[in-house]
Amino acid sequence: MHDVAEQLEPDLRRAGCSLSIRCDTAVTGRWDRARIDQVVTNLLANAAKFGAGRSIHIRVWEDRPGAARLEVRDEGIGIDPAKQARIFDRFERAVSREQYGGFGLGLYISRRIIERHGGHIRVESDPGAGATFIVELPRSGPPDAPAAA
Repeated sequence: MHDVAEQLEPDLRRAGCSLSIRCDTAVTGRWDRARIDQVVTNLLANAAKFGAGRSIHIRVWEDRPGAARLEVRDEGIGIDPAKQARIFDRFERAVSREQYGGFGLGLYISRRIIERHGGHIRVESDPGAGATFIVELPRSGPPDAPAAA
């Protein structure tokens, strides 16, 4: 995660966003690192886009035995509750393309990656109050992952 944050640092700086990362203990799991990095990249890019000039907070921890949890919280424009379920669908957006750009694929791709790892992604948000994206993953990895030797 720190690698992703470092890679996105110039974009976050341009957006005027500070980033805090809280990881109380090392959380390990059997995941495709490149795909999980892609999810974190998508969530951070959205946080910078929709929360420009504000702070972004990441927290990672073992939510319960055998499960990891990642939260990416911004202090941006927030998401209308009526639009929250559909933002994870392909080409769906909660705001106009003209105002914020993008194709509406980042959250769709993130959802697909998380689900293929046997996990879930959701959002908690209110308009004007920012958004918190919550990713829950089994630490054992995808359901079809080979057993560790």
